[in-house]
Amino acid sequence: MNMMTLNTKHSYKLYVKRATRRVRRQKQQQQQHKRSFKPIMKFKLSQKLQILKNLIPTHNNEETVKPDKLFQETADYIVLLRTQVVILQKLIEFYGNNHVDENALLL
Repeated sequence: MNMMTLNTKHSYKLYVKRATRRVRRQKQQQQQHKRSFKPIMKFKLSQKLQILKNLIPTHNNEETVKPDKLFQETADYIVLLRTQVVILQKLIEFYGNNHVDENALLL
């Protein structure tokens, strides 16, 4: 066998071995990274859901609310608020503004 062929095979084997180690090391680091941030992300998400729950008036004062139910209640509340704004705008149009105030802001 040629010396060049042996050297090439040897360097190829070393390359594959190093690449395998590198990939394995990267996967381990990614797993550790995911594990370390998962509780933090979960905490931040639950904290944000709690803040959202406090913003939305609900008929039932449940301690724990499923996120999908919370999002549905939020959407319903947004629709309610928008409806109230439209009704108030229509009332202003219907009754007019008896006192013209240059500084008044109408929606």
